[in-house]
Amino acid sequence: MIISKNAVTTKYERLYYYQDKKIGIPIFQRFYDWKEQQIVQLKTDLLELIDNKDKQLYFLDFIYYEDGGKMMLADGQQRIVTINNLIKAIKDISGERGIQINSIDYFDISYDILANDEKYKTHFNNYATAPFKTVYLKLREFVDAHITRINDFIDVIKNNIFIYLKKCENADDAFEIFQQINTGGKPLSKDEVIKTALDQFKMVYSINVDTSRMRDVKQSIISYYKFKKEEPDKKFDNMAIITFLKDYVTKDRQSFQEFVDTMNSLRGLDDNPIRYVINYINRATLLDVLNILAMKGIDTNIRKEYMTDLMLPLCMMSVALTLNGSSPTSFRYLLTEVVDKIKNNTDLATLNQFLIDKVNSDPITWKITLEDFTDSLGQTTTSRGIKRGLMIMDIIDKNVSGHLTVPLINLEHIYPQNPDREWARMGWPSHSELQKPIIDNIGNYLLLCEAVNKSVQNKYITHKVSQYRSIIARDNLLQTPINTIDFDRFENDGENYIKYRQKDIAKRIREELPFGRVLIIDNQTQGNVSE
Repeated sequence: MIISKNAVTTKYERLYYYQDKKIGIPIFQRFYDWKEQQIVQLKTDLLELIDNKDKQLYFLDFIYYEDGGKMMLADGQQRIVTINNLIKAIKDISGERGIQINSIDYFDISYDILANDEKYKTHFNNYATAPFKTVYLKLREFVDAHITRINDFIDVIKNNIFIYLKKCENADDAFEIFQQINTGGKPLSKDEVIKTALDQFKMVYSINVDTSRMRDVKQSIISYYKFKKEEPDKKFDNMAIITFLKDYVTKDRQSFQEFVDTMNSLRGLDDNPIRYVINYINRATLLDVLNILAMKGIDTNIRKEYMTDLMLPLCMMSVALTLNGSSPTSFRYLLTEVVDKIKNNTDLATLNQFLIDKVNSDPITWKITLEDFTDSLGQTTTSRGIKRGLMIMDIIDKNVSGHLTVPLINLEHIYPQNPDREWARMGWPSHSELQKPIIDNIGNYLLLCEAVNKSVQNKYITHKVSQYRSIIARDNLLQTPINTIDFDRFENDGENYIKYRQKDIAKRIREELPFGRVLIIDNQTQGNVSE
């Protein structure tokens, strides 16, 4: 754990000294969850203290940072709320019995999570309720059993409970320390923090926002963060999320409405085919570019030039980076620059040239030889998603009119993943280790918008050709050269045709896809290439 020098100041203080301070429980903390077993030692310590008031109860460390005039406890919630529960037990029993007691007040505690705050206030102002009730009832029993010493308990609470109060310079340092010591329980995850904040403020402002698909919501918020912030932090962790939500999303009704409108507009990208390519090539950070383009009013389905000159080139660069085994950090830095340029209204031609210059200035990271690229399309170590993504990219690039519904496109293996025995009788491999390279060679792939009948999908090719041809005739958008198979050659030449098609696809990707010639070096080509 690394924090700034002198980021934490420490005081050894009486806990009750802070009774009149406003104390907040940050949104990243889980709710109060102490049970009977957590207060056994406390009861023992209290009894010892009332018999010997020269002693002190060290109540461990309280970690806090200041925000909005409050001491925000990063660690200490369970203990201080338990002391409030003890005070409540003392007040309630003394009131019921008509016992005159010394003055004692509650600690002024509130929760950032509004639902938790409501339960807390109900418990302390109205009637005992979960999750505080169990500990409260046990403390009532404890106080009742020692009713003659009730003022001694008050004395001890006010004078003999001490803490090391550690003030952090900022919320980030407090959260880092909280994660390490973790005495108050595991912090909420990013998804939980986001969902909690949005769900409570949609009730506060009466503005609906759908948080059912948290993966999409989180990605949209990350994009919104990068769009809104002039200099986004590289580490968008829990504290950065909390701070951003408070400053840009939930601070007032107008900000929340603007955010919800943006989220709703991004839902229009759900059926954008490039989203599926991004998923196939496993580069989720590319969604930031697509989302921020939309926030700038640029729909890549309508402004197709942004698809061919920006999104497809970026996807191609991602594939080349992966196949080269280069560091993903290079891509993150690249996308940061691309996002900045989009936010600053850089024109598309300049963006495209920027990508070309990036590739040509660092060929080791971005460029790949045609030979290596071809080999990768036949290797089982190259993910099926990358190969499928390349084929979808080709269809996107060549589609000029129809609507491409990617979820309905099936990836078909002509030589099936579980081949019928007839394949072996016709000379194809029978051993699984020899079958694997054939099954996941891109030359064996076919994209179809309808599944072949399951009763024949593993049978020999002659039994499937009529079904294939029937389906392909209806798949106008998928009829590109890369997605075309000569079934007669497939049957007659076997593995040789698959390898031929692998090479043909690699060459076509280089020659026909945006950025193909920039990234893929022909064996005969030397130097930099521009498009």
